[in-house]
Amino acid sequence: MRYNNNFKNSKLYLWLSSVGTGVAVTIICLMLFAFAMTGIDVSDGAVSTFGSVSVCVGSYFFSFLVGKKRRKDGILIGIICGGISFSILIALNLLLLRNPFTSAFFSKLSMIMICSIIGGIIGVNSKIRI
Repeated sequence: MRYNNNFKNSKLYLWLSSVGTGVAVTIICLMLFAFAMTGIDVSDGAVSTFGSVSVCVGSYFFSFLVGKKRRKDGILIGIICGGISFSILIALNLLLLRNPFTSAFFSKLSMIMICSIIGGIIGVNSKIRI
């Protein structure tokens, strides 16, 4: 029997589906935090923190899924996924705020990279196969 190399088995599908999942997890986290903030009065710093946590959770899941499927090079996968997540964030900042380089540029970069690297390492080393 011959191996059928369709799109669902390709690396491009793996990366695109993982990016989509990471973005979906980020949006779900943002929606949950927004729902939680409707009942209480929160400061601007807390809102920024909730946004940063949401992006970090999304980038963690992004690199976790890629690492889970690839099963090797967890740190490298985390760095690549963190770079992609951060470039998406920069593109959205440029599109919405017209200024991609805010005062929290390096702190967000480091948070996203750390969460992505941890996600890649845990994804590669976890025993459950998907």
